[in-house]
Amino acid sequence: MSANTPVSSDSRFNEEADLIARHFFSPEDLQLSPEEYAARHAHLLGCFALHRYRYRDPDLGAWVRRLGEILFMEGAVERCRARFLTPEELATVEKQKAEGL
Repeated sequence: MSANTPVSSDSRFNEEADLIARHFFSPEDLQLSPEEYAARHAHLLGCFALHRYRYRDPDLGAWVRRLGEILFMEGAVERCRARFLTPEELATVEKQKAEGL
């Protein structure tokens, strides 16, 4: 490969992301199921690609991949919210979404 050879855009996903994920998600976040995390925080994520990386820690990798599935599956976040949030929490999430928070 020469210095001028373009690098595939997907090559960045071949790196291990354990450190990145552990900086992004607190230990308390990781105590929640991916479903509950999505219910409570999906509206705060502008974009998400961590599920595409490799992980040394298989439990962390499975958690992040499941979160990615939920975020990108039609209607999954709404189903998680219906399951995990109280009416008051759901109202707060809807208000934050409307305000762009």
